[in-house]
Amino acid sequence: MNFSGLLHRSMNNRDKTLDAFLVMEYRSVNSKALGVLVKKYHRKLCKHAYWFTHDLASSKDIVQDSWKSILANLYTLKRPERFGNWAFRIVTRKALDHLNKQKRGKQELH
Repeated sequence: MNFSGLLHRSMNNRDKTLDAFLVMEYRSVNSKALGVLVKKYHRKLCKHAYWFTHDLASSKDIVQDSWKSILANLYTLKRPERFGNWAFRIVTRKALDHLNKQKRGKQELH
C-alpha cells in the first residue's frame, strides 16, 4: 500500500474513533457531542440526499427527518464507530422512500 493509502486509512480510523467517542459521550448525557456529530455530518448527509432527489428542499427535509430517526435510535447503535455508515444508510432509505412516494403519487394522477 502506498503512503497516500496508508494516510487515508489512518485518517478513516481516527474518524471512526472520534465518532465512537462522540456517540458514547452523547449516550452519557453530553448533548454537546450531538452538536459535533451534526456539524460533522449534516452537510455530507444533505449532499447524499440531494444525489437521489436532485431537489434541495426535499434533500433538506429528508435529512431533517433522518436526524429524528438517528436521535431516536442512537442508543441502539451496537457499533458506535460505524455511526457515519449507519447515518448514511438511514438517509439512503429515507431518500428512496421519498422517491417511491413521488412515483406512486404520479401514477395515481394517471
